[in-house]
Amino acid sequence: MKPSLLRRSQNLIVWLGVLPLLLAFVAERTSTQHVRSVQDSLSTAELIQQLDELLSTVQDAETGQRGYVLTGQERYLTPFLSAKATISQKLSAVDRNAARHGATQPQLALLRTYIQQKMDELQRTVDLRRSRGLDSAMAEIETNRGQEYMVRIRNLIGDLRRDQARAFQGELSLQNRRQLQLEVVLGCGVMAGVVLVFLAFRFTILYVRDRDDVERKIRSLNETLESRVAARTAELQARTQELELRSADLQRSNADLAQFAYIASHDLQEPLRMIASYMGLLARRYRGHLDEAADKYIQFAIDGASRMQTLIYDLLSYSRAGTQALEKKPLSSEALLQAALQNLDVVIAESGASIHHGRLPMVEGDEIKLIQVIQNLIGNAIKFRKPGIKPEISVTAKAAPNEWVFEVGDNGIGFDPKYTDRIFEVFQRLHGIGTYPGNGIGLAICRRIIQHHGGRLWAESQPQVGSKFFFALPSATDSRHLESDIESTRPPISRAMHVSS
Repeated sequence: MKPSLLRRSQNLIVWLGVLPLLLAFVAERTSTQHVRSVQDSLSTAELIQQLDELLSTVQDAETGQRGYVLTGQERYLTPFLSAKATISQKLSAVDRNAARHGATQPQLALLRTYIQQKMDELQRTVDLRRSRGLDSAMAEIETNRGQEYMVRIRNLIGDLRRDQARAFQGELSLQNRRQLQLEVVLGCGVMAGVVLVFLAFRFTILYVRDRDDVERKIRSLNETLESRVAARTAELQARTQELELRSADLQRSNADLAQFAYIASHDLQEPLRMIASYMGLLARRYRGHLDEAADKYIQFAIDGASRMQTLIYDLLSYSRAGTQALEKKPLSSEALLQAALQNLDVVIAESGASIHHGRLPMVEGDEIKLIQVIQNLIGNAIKFRKPGIKPEISVTAKAAPNEWVFEVGDNGIGFDPKYTDRIFEVFQRLHGIGTYPGNGIGLAICRRIIQHHGGRLWAESQPQVGSKFFFALPSATDSRHLESDIESTRPPISRAMHVSS
């Protein structure tokens, strides 16, 4: 090969290596900038759409409120309830997206305040219509507060939308410039590529041959992969349908079981009451007239009937705890605690227990059922105390996101943490009947009541150290403050009522 030809070949090889890298680097940077511009435009468009959806949701809530106020029919509340359930999520989505686009926090905070005021006004009107009738609800509407809130919301969303629309136009202009730059770079790359392909024709022949082989292999692999994906998809669909059918069957079975438990327990009470009554009559009339064994057998029957009545009562309580409609209203946790302690007066006095509580919040729920939960938890803390040691029980509450977490702690015998789930199951006991009284259903009832309120109930414990029972309740709209700043100690008192065990 001549030196000049060799030199040209060497230069060609160098350019074949350098020029594609240079073009790839420039194209990659330009393409990245273009993609970023497109993403910014899409994100801005998404924010505009989110603002429109947020306004539409508030309008839907207002439409549902008007329909219910005018007709008093619950079915008109569907748009309002749907909007109420999703408004917080949509506000959070707007907050996250708007923060990336230069929207000021004061604007977003003001928008959230306006929407909260509007939703509160709608809820207040619905409550007035439900509790006091059309005239009271119309009087609230005629104050025009709701209209003022709606005007503020529309104006603020309009301002935010216009700002984002201007930003969107700017991003589109930048996107067009990036597109032009990318086209120029690609054009230069194409021209350089044509020259390089012409000069490297012999190398291209080999490349095309290898490429064809690779493409044939890829097509073969794709066909195999598609068949596998189709088979797997069909299998997953079949399993999904099977799971849906099983889930539906399970829901029906649970409903039937709950209904059966309620009916069976209810229908068993009358014959059992008759048995207990006649056995008591036999005991009173014939005690001393029969032999000692007969008196003992009669007493066994009376005790068994009494235990069965308690079991039926507890089973009915468990069935009602998850199915009976809740009579929710704002409640003082302090008042709930005092009512529970009043019901436990005799038990507290006999055990010498000391009950301490910190500052407690306002909550929303069914008064009778929440008293039952607190009463059962404190009653268990007293029942499972260490021999010879007076129970020390504390009741506290702390705020968590969208909920209040209550804690009932004691210095009792505790239990092994591996039984944490078992103690909340129906008729599950960690001790024999002769050791501690009860039927093992009280905690199951408590968990069902708390879950029916939309909350959670769980426990932590160590043997011979003590136990802590926690339950979380959703926060009421006006309960983010604590009710009392005074920590009190409950002295022993002298009354008690039934506690499910």
